[in-house]
Amino acid sequence: MSNESERKWHIMKEDVSKVAKIALSLPKVAKIAGVLVNRGIDTVEKVKEFLNCGIENLHNPFLFYDTQKAVEKIRKSLKLKEKILVYGDKDVDGVTSVNVIVNTLRILGGDILWYVPAEEGYGISKDVLSRFALEKVKLLITVDSGISAIEEVDYAKQLGMYVILTDHHEPPYEGIPKADAVINPKIFDSGYPFRDIAGCTVALKLMYALIFSYHEEYDKDILLCYCQESLITCIHMKNGIKLNEKKFDSVSGIKHNFKNVFKVYVSSKNLKSSLLQDICNRIVVFNDIIEDVYSIEKAYKKEILKDKNIKSFFENNLDLCCLGTIADSVPLVQENRAIVKNGLEIIENNPHSHTGLGLLIDNILISKGTSNITAKLVSWNVTPVLNSSGRMSKGILSAKLLMTKDLKKAKKLYEDILKLNKHRKYLQSENIEQFKHLLKEQCNLESDKVLIVKASNLEHGVTGIIASQMVKTYSKPAFLFITDGKEATGAARSIEGFDVVAALESVKDILIKYGGHNQAAGFTLNDSKIGEFIRRISDYANKNLEKTSYDKTILIENELKISDITVDFYEQVQTMEPFGMGNAKPIFYIKNVTPTEVTVFGNKGEHLKFKISHKGSKNVQAVFWNKSKFAKAVKSEALLDVAFYVDIIERNRNKLVQLQVVDIRPALA
Repeated sequence: MSNESERKWHIMKEDVSKVAKIALSLPKVAKIAGVLVNRGIDTVEKVKEFLNCGIENLHNPFLFYDTQKAVEKIRKSLKLKEKILVYGDKDVDGVTSVNVIVNTLRILGGDILWYVPAEEGYGISKDVLSRFALEKVKLLITVDSGISAIEEVDYAKQLGMYVILTDHHEPPYEGIPKADAVINPKIFDSGYPFRDIAGCTVALKLMYALIFSYHEEYDKDILLCYCQESLITCIHMKNGIKLNEKKFDSVSGIKHNFKNVFKVYVSSKNLKSSLLQDICNRIVVFNDIIEDVYSIEKAYKKEILKDKNIKSFFENNLDLCCLGTIADSVPLVQENRAIVKNGLEIIENNPHSHTGLGLLIDNILISKGTSNITAKLVSWNVTPVLNSSGRMSKGILSAKLLMTKDLKKAKKLYEDILKLNKHRKYLQSENIEQFKHLLKEQCNLESDKVLIVKASNLEHGVTGIIASQMVKTYSKPAFLFITDGKEATGAARSIEGFDVVAALESVKDILIKYGGHNQAAGFTLNDSKIGEFIRRISDYANKNLEKTSYDKTILIENELKISDITVDFYEQVQTMEPFGMGNAKPIFYIKNVTPTEVTVFGNKGEHLKFKISHKGSKNVQAVFWNKSKFAKAVKSEALLDVAFYVDIIERNRNKLVQLQVVDIRPALA
């Protein structure tokens, strides 16, 4: 027996010294210290921040250069009672983005219209803009879209609209639209330190900045002060942005350098009394222990987040942003991790804060027989349902489901979405068989570096899903499209190391439109250009895709013994949740184990189950999903090496560890 799919096992090398320091200082995560160090979380401070990531870890929205300009315009439109159009996208990221902005602006009394694309496809439509111009829209806010809409933005401005463009997709090489404000972490001069956020997070940031603009400290000079080694460190802030930092040996120096300060935050009561008369009469003493610049800035963020309006804003929107972030498969690191972790907590503690979402969550938890809301549950069960309406050109239904407060309306919308999801599943099964057949006809699976498949007269909606499945199966980028005889519309999905947007950029002269991310994109072209498209994309892949980019490798954290695999170990692993792209669920391996009680199960006998032990140790159950074909081989092997995730099952109210097998191979000497 050879190991499954001949995949390579890459076992990480452990930094023993760093692991020991973390294990000694933080016994609650001692057993996973090696995993954390492998991921660059290699100091006690980094581990604490990783595990306790509150929303104070979110970057400041005013770091975007155009945020303040956008905020001032929105405030002016609200004051003048101008009509505002929020123009979104039809996927989960798009409809959650629409909800975040529409809900916030309506709370502030705005006259808000909103739109999610339907039959016209992705992107901004001139026809749609013309319709809303007749309704006297004066401000257009795009969400999760618009960065490639150069002509459409120009057209909106010709119609008399002020345009605020919020997006997170890759900008085109020829430049970005001439919107009045552009907020996108991927543009060259965005000012923002983290480019891999979802569109809903961009929307969240803009609305947070807007809510903060009604706070008493908006656009005011704020001073943060703390004492260390007889020196007073002062940090000058405005809108949460550090303007400068200086050290003083006396209060008089502070008074000379900082005038017209609105409020001062200090690290001690002693410092407060000495500054009270000379600098400002608004002084707040931090409760947190202030040791350095980082801790005082973080303490200040926490103080701002205590404001009731800001607190309410995050409570009302983090769960939506969590959905969009998970659905868009952005890396679950840095502030994405904070959004998902805190958003999941809101969903778990108060799922009915959004009536439709609560209804959806309740039904999924019941059907799955669980009460645990994880990123995996959302990714596998919640977002596919919400995405199905957009795939069937009716994204408006999911947007309304998340927006409505009426339970009766929510139930009707939910029923309609479930019908669309059922049709989506049928369509997916039908189309994937067609594409599989065409794949074998049109591609050489051995030699082609990229898979390009053309289909005719199939129903749209699931091409991206099928492309993703092909990438997963063959570890090669896939470009799939459906033609109606005049135009072809398609989806591209990729692997690490191959940028599909850059590939589409290389043929932009023959495309009608395109856009997306480096791993996922959409495109449209005239039918007459299909042959040229296939040739040029293939040439591009041959020049830019190395074979090493698509080698199948399993990244394994470290070796375990059977005695290590306990419920406590599983629970320590779970502290690393949420898992996802950028923070994958850790894979471990165990060697020289004896397989016993090998059985197949499932409706079609598709799964494999067996127990493993080592030299008379306790038995641990292992499950190999969809791999029953290996049953005979497992039975024939005396000793195995097994790569796996650690999982848990409940039996008779007892928790038992179970291994989810990733790969197996004959034991190596």
